[in-house]
Amino acid sequence: MTDKGNKSLTTLADDQTHVAITIYNDGTGLVKDTRSLNLPDGNFDLIFMDVASQIDPTSVHFVSRTNPGSIGILEQNYEYDLVSTEALYKRHIDMPVKLRNKQGREMEGVLLAYDQGKVVIQTVSGIVIVNNATEAEFSELPEGLITRPTLRWSLISAKAGVNVCEMSYLSDGMNWKANYVAVVDKDDDNLDLAGWVTIDNTSGASYKDANLKLVAGEVHRAPPEEPPYVRSPSVLKSMALGAGAPSFEEESFFEYHLYTLQRPATVLNNQQKQISLLEADGVSVTKVFLFEPRVNYWYAKDSCRENVKVHLEFKNSEESGLGMPLPKGLIRVYKADSEGALQFIGEDRIDHTPKDEDMTIIMGEAFDVVGERTVLDQKKIGKKKHENIWDYEVEVRLRNHKDEDIEVKYVDRVWGDWEVKKSTHKYVEKSATKLEFVIKVKADSEEVLTYSIRRQI
Repeated sequence: MTDKGNKSLTTLADDQTHVAITIYNDGTGLVKDTRSLNLPDGNFDLIFMDVASQIDPTSVHFVSRTNPGSIGILEQNYEYDLVSTEALYKRHIDMPVKLRNKQGREMEGVLLAYDQGKVVIQTVSGIVIVNNATEAEFSELPEGLITRPTLRWSLISAKAGVNVCEMSYLSDGMNWKANYVAVVDKDDDNLDLAGWVTIDNTSGASYKDANLKLVAGEVHRAPPEEPPYVRSPSVLKSMALGAGAPSFEEESFFEYHLYTLQRPATVLNNQQKQISLLEADGVSVTKVFLFEPRVNYWYAKDSCRENVKVHLEFKNSEESGLGMPLPKGLIRVYKADSEGALQFIGEDRIDHTPKDEDMTIIMGEAFDVVGERTVLDQKKIGKKKHENIWDYEVEVRLRNHKDEDIEVKYVDRVWGDWEVKKSTHKYVEKSATKLEFVIKVKADSEEVLTYSIRRQI
């Protein structure tokens, strides 16, 4: 901390004794910046530098942990008029300036105007317009321009001395997401799952050896009164890979889940950092063939033919080798080929998944399994005008061109009041709108399901 004049103190990041950041899914971060400051008594100004450029100044909270209640805040100002080419030119209107153009010619005069790279100056010989000057020399830094965002407080202290002060605030430009990599075994019965947290910091500040926490869940934020200012996206300059698992400890927090990194982490500005979230080997998994036609079929002779979809299903439980709340994210799945080389076989997005909940990963379509559904007959049963009751006869053909027996889950979406009148195969009424069959289909053969439904619409 440096003294810049009577009763005016400036503190930089070098004064930090501790920093903690909590990052949310919505691009917001909570920063807690603790610094050791030797404060005077009475009235003084505290210039607090090295804060995030995307800080929300209305969220700032300042307190002395050493002497709570001994420091009063009279006024707070957030100064963000940063030094830039445009700011320097515009602050020097009607002031002397020295320029050099692309051809090396030097010109001196009074700056009259600046607009998108074009400079107008009054020289001794007249008015000159310079396009894209390669150099400009100004006599001094105009008052009010600063090199980095700064908070300035007018404070009053009951006594002088060293205080451990904490300043907390919310900032945009901090985000995190989860990514998962799964490798299934030869028989598609088990998978190894690795989870990574990717942190993206474009807040305009770096956080050295920070205590890092991540919040998973949908935290409500009040909508802005006016459309928010959209900042240009920053370019990611580096990526750091974490090592070792598990790195995070999970706990329930309000109606969300909090993940705390068990070691300090340095999160630099304009950096993307990956840290291990979990590793689980031998997770029990089931490959499911699913035939769920997308076309509504409630007309006689309607038919649809589709390749059967493939899902991987497993339970997020301790018995399966998992059992921790999993934040939403992208999961990519790989499998080793006959030569032992991993090949990419599909990806999907999972939602926030509590422990002991089922998980489904959509992999794609089975090349060798085909489903075909046809409405064989449609007949109105209700004799009165207002009685809209119909019987439907449905046929489903499942063709397995693989050299192994499989089971296919066939799902029919039915609306209205309905009941199954007859069926060649067992079924389960999963809900008021979902009818489900699990049908065994032998290798290189076809299995035919027929059933009839009565619907009142």
